[in-house]
Amino acid sequence: MKQTDSIEKNKHKYTGNRLKHIISSLPYAFLSLFSKRDKKIIVFSAMHCETFDSNSKFLFLHFLNNEKEFTPYFVINNDDLRQKLIQEYGEHFIDTRTKEGKKLAIKARTWIISWLDTPLGGMFLKFRRLVIHLGHGTPLKGLGMTEKDGKLIKKIYYLLGQTNISYSLASTEFTGDIVRRCIGFSKKHILVNGQPRTEVVFKEKKQIEGIQDDYTHVLYAPTWRQYAKIKLFPFQDFSLQKLQEILEQEKIKIHIRFHPAYEEDIPQDLLKLENISLFSAKKYTEIMDYLNIFDVLITDYSSIYFDYMLLERPMIFLPYDLAEYEGTVGFTIDYNKYTPGDKPNNFEDFIKCLLNAKNNPETYTDSIKKLNLSLNSLDKEPCKSLSSFIKGKI
Repeated sequence: MKQTDSIEKNKHKYTGNRLKHIISSLPYAFLSLFSKRDKKIIVFSAMHCETFDSNSKFLFLHFLNNEKEFTPYFVINNDDLRQKLIQEYGEHFIDTRTKEGKKLAIKARTWIISWLDTPLGGMFLKFRRLVIHLGHGTPLKGLGMTEKDGKLIKKIYYLLGQTNISYSLASTEFTGDIVRRCIGFSKKHILVNGQPRTEVVFKEKKQIEGIQDDYTHVLYAPTWRQYAKIKLFPFQDFSLQKLQEILEQEKIKIHIRFHPAYEEDIPQDLLKLENISLFSAKKYTEIMDYLNIFDVLITDYSSIYFDYMLLERPMIFLPYDLAEYEGTVGFTIDYNKYTPGDKPNNFEDFIKCLLNAKNNPETYTDSIKKLNLSLNSLDKEPCKSLSSFIKGKI
């Protein structure tokens, strides 16, 4: 099966599963309209109610460690992962495929979600309940109602999702307009606050194998395409040998990060080079925990660069198929205007940009600082301010 066919199949499989989740929980959603709420219980969930990541994870950990008057629970409808998390954090993880999990979710006065996947499926679930959609990053590419190739089933899913959400998070007033258009909300439903996931960027670097202090470490994190495989170092004059020579000479290491489902698409001749390695999303599942260990970011259309901008470090953009991507997926903002970094068109220029990023990291600092005012909250404790908002609403 071609990658494009596989991606398209998975996209609509997920959307179909989400609609099934809504339909299967309708009886419990109806009961939820009349049930008593407990203000001290907060239920969190992430993608498909099966993952422990993104904004929901970081806000959950904040409540678990700092807001002792609350009892937080996280929905993990994956038996192996749930048991692993219970061993690490305690009995704070529930399965809403079970009657017990459903009853606990119904009881909660507050739900916190990163995707539109709610702890229980249904409609009008924000009735007598605070439901905050945190998202999983500021959208750069077309998403939801703004997605150029969006199918009718996905738009229906987003319309149903609107009935469940009290507020959707945005980092700034400017990005609030982006979120509003993607979700299909009105301005009154946008909550401007820093994203919980960005808090870890300002904390101490993690020590991991392969990251030596005497090297310049580059994270190469392109986004996946639904129409073609990713081209790494997409230059006609690309030279594998020359790249390795430069990396060795300049003590630079490049760490490639792909979507976990497509890591096998990375050319093996690249990974055989001593100064290039895989920074696997299967092993390092939450990239935010490790973002601040990298000195330079290379990307194309991944919204990871919004988060990386908080570090005010150099970035290189490789939008080699910009016209096709814009025509197929689309952008929420002017790509060239809001990407503060070099955009080399050939391998020779790429090497110059890489060396400039290493030796003159302040080249784009002023531009990054200026754009941060529009794209990022500079609050270094967004979990604290968000928890204060929640307390004021319940």
